[in-house]
Amino acid sequence: MIQEDPRWRGKTALDRAELRDLAATWRGWAKGRALPLRDRFDPVDFPKLLPWIVLMEILPEAPELDARIRYVGSEIVHYFSSANITGTTLSDLGPIYWDRWADVGRQVRQARGPLCFQGAPFLVGKAHVNFEMLVLPLSKTGEGVDFLILALSRL
Repeated sequence: MIQEDPRWRGKTALDRAELRDLAATWRGWAKGRALPLRDRFDPVDFPKLLPWIVLMEILPEAPELDARIRYVGSEIVHYFSSANITGTTLSDLGPIYWDRWADVGRQVRQARGPLCFQGAPFLVGKAHVNFEMLVLPLSKTGEGVDFLILALSRL
């Protein structure tokens, strides 16, 4: 029996070329600004990653980090049993999932730049599948972290 880990573990480098390419694209968008603007990102521009992407909008009125899920790719739905969660908030998912995903969001918000993680689906019977995840912040104005792109790849 595989022991499930509720946390995403930080990594210092990305293994997957498609995630490294997305991080390089993000860096290009950021030139001249503290953070790239949200309107620079269109998931359709990344057809191979599209099924593996989640886009979240940070809720500024929340007392602790919370976000509304704006887009969930089809492979994320499959591996993370997340059908019909578009439009919901992290806090709507319950404390176990909120803690898991808000932890990632807090780290990226503090870093104000790309971070990479490794982990597996949690409490959906797929802990044997290992993923690498790149998380990128986006902004409405170029200053604050208003959105998060989460892009995953199977290891």
